[in-house]
This record gives sequence, C-alpha cells and structure tokens, in this order.
Amino acid sequence: MKRTLASIALITALNVNASLGPIPIYLNTEYRTNSPVISAISSTLSFSADDIKASGANTFLDFLATVPSTGLVNAQGNIPALFMRGNESDHTLVLIDGVSINDISSVSGAVGYGLKNIPLNDIEKIEIIKGSGSVVYGASAIAGVISITTKKGESDENATINAKFGTHNSKAYALSASGGNKNGFIRFTHNKYTTDGINAHISDTTDEKDSISHYATQIKFGNTHFNTSYLEGENKTEYDKCGFPVSNKCLADRKLKKIAINVNKQFNDSWKAQLSHAQSKTKVNTYENDVVSIYASDDYKSTNTTLLNDIKVGNALLNVGLSKIDDENITDKQKFSNKNLFVTWQKNISNIDVNAGIRHINHSEFDTHTVYNTGIGKNLSNGIKITANYNTAFDAPSLFEASDPQNPTKLKPETSKNINIGLNKQHSWGKINIELYKNTVNNMVTYKTTGAPSYVDHYTNEDKLTNQGIELLLNANIANYNVSFSHNYNKSRKNNSATQSLRRAKNTSNLVISKQYGKFNSRVQIIKKSSSLDVGNVELDGYTLVNLSSRYGINKQTKVLLNINNAFDKDYVVTKGYNQIGRTVELGVEYKF
Repeated sequence: MKRTLASIALITALNVNASLGPIPIYLNTEYRTNSPVISAISSTLSFSADDIKASGANTFLDFLATVPSTGLVNAQGNIPALFMRGNESDHTLVLIDGVSINDISSVSGAVGYGLKNIPLNDIEKIEIIKGSGSVVYGASAIAGVISITTKKGESDENATINAKFGTHNSKAYALSASGGNKNGFIRFTHNKYTTDGINAHISDTTDEKDSISHYATQIKFGNTHFNTSYLEGENKTEYDKCGFPVSNKCLADRKLKKIAINVNKQFNDSWKAQLSHAQSKTKVNTYENDVVSIYASDDYKSTNTTLLNDIKVGNALLNVGLSKIDDENITDKQKFSNKNLFVTWQKNISNIDVNAGIRHINHSEFDTHTVYNTGIGKNLSNGIKITANYNTAFDAPSLFEASDPQNPTKLKPETSKNINIGLNKQHSWGKINIELYKNTVNNMVTYKTTGAPSYVDHYTNEDKLTNQGIELLLNANIANYNVSFSHNYNKSRKNNSATQSLRRAKNTSNLVISKQYGKFNSRVQIIKKSSSLDVGNVELDGYTLVNLSSRYGINKQTKVLLNINNAFDKDYVVTKGYNQIGRTVELGVEYKF
C-alpha cells in the first residue's frame, strides 16, 4: 500500500496492546458517551497515540494503509477513497472531535480530500466502528465511523520538533507545544510536508512528476468544561487527466478553515450535557494548465451544532441528542439542512448487555426518515463473548448529485440494513475475534448515460449493493513479541452481479510483528491483497507488501527513526492506469524540550 512520506510521528515503543485487533474500548465512539454502562458490542478497532507512532506512519493516510480493513484505495494522482467492508466511498463517516470532515465539495460527498487535512501528530486516539453508525452519528455512516480525538494540553509544559527526509525529495517538519492542567490548557501544532512525487499516470510520457504540498496549523485551548480550536490548512496535489481537452498538468488546491467550540456541564449525578458548535469553510480551486477551471472551483461552508445529554436512569443510561447540520455551496447558492433527534438506551439485564436506539431525520431536500439499531452482548464461560447487532441507515445524495439539472427525476436517499454477529475469546496470551456481517444498500445513486438519441449524463437511483463477509482478528503477546493478524473476506455485489464490485479485494491479510530491544523498537508489517477488478472489468493483480520500521532512543529527549516501505520494491496497481510509489526510505529525528 502506498506510503507518502510526511510530517508527523513521534517515536516511542509499541503499546502492549498491539495496533490491530479487538482491544477494549477506551473512547466514546460506539455509544457517543464518556461513561457507557455496558461493554463493547460493535466490531471495533482502537488505537492510541503510541499505536500510531509504532506503525511508522507519517500521515493519516499512511496510517489507514496499515489498517487494511478500512478498505483504503489511495492511488497516486487520484482522490483517496474508503471502501470499508466493500461499501461505497461515501458510506464511511470520518470525525475529528465529533465533527464530520467528509468533503462536501466532492461529487458524492465522500471523505476524499478531507483525509489529507488531518495532522497525525495531533491525534490522541482513534476508534474505527465497522457497521452502521447512523443512529448515533447520522448520515454517511452506512459502512462505519472513524472517530479521531485530538490532543489537549499536557500536564507539564513541553515542546517537540520532528524533521524527516526521504525518497522522492520528501521533506516533513512538525512542531507541537502544549502546557497546562485540568484548570486550563493550550496546545499549538504546525505541520508542513512536500514531495516531488512520481509521474502518476502510465500514459503520461512527459516524465513530469505529480507533487504534493500540504500544511496544517491548529491551536486549541480550554479546560475541563470548555475548549475551542482553530484549524487552518491547505493541500495542493498535482495529478493527470483533467479538463477538455485532456491535460496532464492538473492541480487540486483546497484551503480549509475550521473553528470548533465545545462546552460541557455536569448538572448532577444523573445528568451531564455537552454542546458543540463547529463551522468549516473550504475554498476549492482546480487548475488546468495553470488556468483555474470554471467547472471545479467553488466555495463551501458546513455548520454543525449538536447537544448531547447523558441521563442515568437507575442502572441504565439514556443518551439523548439534538443536532442541526447545514451544508452549503456558496458559489452556486445550493444548501442542504437537516435536523436530527436521536435517543439511545443501554442496560445490563441478567448479565446480558443490551442497547437500542432510534434517530429521526428531517432533511430539507429529502423529507423525514427514521433509522434504528439494537444490539446484545453476552459473556459466556471460559472468556468467550458473543455479540449481535441489527441496524438501519440513511444517506442523502450530495449537493452535487441532487443539483444536477440533467437528472430525469428527483433522487431518493440511499437506505441500508446491516447485521453483524461476533464471537471473541480472551486467552492468557491475547485475544481472538471472529465477525460475520451482511449489509444491503438500496436506492444507490448511480451515474449513467441515457441512450440514443440524447446520450445525457445524469444521476439516478438504480443500483443495489450487497456486502457480506467474515473477519478474523488476533492480538497476542508471544515470547515478548507483539503479534497482530487479521484476515478479511468480503463478497461485494451490485445488482446481484456475478462479479466483485470494483476495486474491492475479496481477501486481505495483515500481519504485524514488533519487539522492543533495549532502546530499539523494530516492527515488520506484511499486507497481502488478492486480485480485484477495475472499470471495464480489467483485472488488477493481487500483491504482497512488506513495510519495516525501527526507532532508537538516544536519550530521553532525542530519538531517531528509519522507515522502509514496500521494502522489496513490489510493482503493483490499485487503480487502472495509475503508477504506485515503489520502495520508499525515510530518516527522521525527534527532539523533545
């Protein structure tokens, strides 16, 4: 899997909980509360800051590449996409501190370029919930939720500088400084990353390289009851094949500004409330041969206001929420608004964990809809636990899709039904987990061309997508080696087709082995993917990648690292017509004041 070399990653030993596997929940993502009264029921992957550092990743996309079950497809010179559990790229909701970063400027509303605006060194924790999260988080959560919690001020004042240099003339710099305590904190981060990249498209014979330039600056301050943050960033990505006539000199330039405010109040032992308000503005410019394209250059604004309430009722917990979300294309004067009311309930009944929830959605363009979920979990003997979930979900068409004047009829929202059954067992040496799932999406929005004589391109609700599969995850500590193994089998079909959906490998395996040797921490990762299909049913060969990383602590303040990704220089393709980066090598140093 492709690894761009970017600006972040502190270097520490791997947490004893290895990076992959069904480890206990320590965030509030599954239930959207800091104090759940039952244990995990959903299929969940959890990662701490130490896990992220140990992965050797340098950008958030790099990190997702080490978690194959997210279904990341990140071709050079193309927009990154997530096909979690075989679903579409707009079916995964990505959140930072509870606020969606899904790119409303994209055609489908997928997270897309939003994945490039996440400063990795500012991440404290990540949780990945696989399976519908629409009841708890709303639309765009058909396949799952990736929730990111950013760091606050440390208990002591400190500052850290990172610098990295690697192949393809990649240069990365990161500065973070923080201080404070529970009575008040402040944190500042700045990251910059540049690389010459490679010549992305195989048909481009000019030998021009498609470079990447990115920076992000964030400041956050507050205390236990209040915090506010401001993020500013810009991503420039050169790519091939754009415009009419087609050009290989293309540039996507996205500038982002986001401000977020959170307030929480513990009224009494039974009631806690949290109010959050966030607004982001995105300026999108696309250049063709150094000229701004009139077809893909707009300004966007997204505003999200949410009120959450945790209410204890005896031994049960009610989570009640209200939210209002406005997405707007300022340039074209297009706007969608939706208001949500949701309630979830958790309780342990006769040693059975039970949760249930319902969300009512009132959308300005697509009327009202109600989605619901229910789940149970039971601890059996000998450390065995069984879980089961059933969920429905809703996803509205994007601003772009719904506003296309060529559409013959008004689009309908996509809806889905999801079922997940899990079995896990705790051993003295670790944990093993098996998940069976099935997900069916109806009224999928499709881009098609009307036949003769008009040949009009437009969007319509035409497809049905069915995903079913099995996931095996193992987490173990064997002879002081941290071992993580996962295997995912996914059968993804559109309209009962006999062939697999495009760019979805049926089988994906991931093995990570790491060990601490004194001041050295070494890690090897092996990712194996089976063949897949691309547009025109072109078969893309399967491949195996080996990634290596090692870190050495010179002293308490200074650490150095060496990363070698795609160590055997495997020639592979994830999208038809696009080259992938071969072997990459980087050296880095971190100094902590």
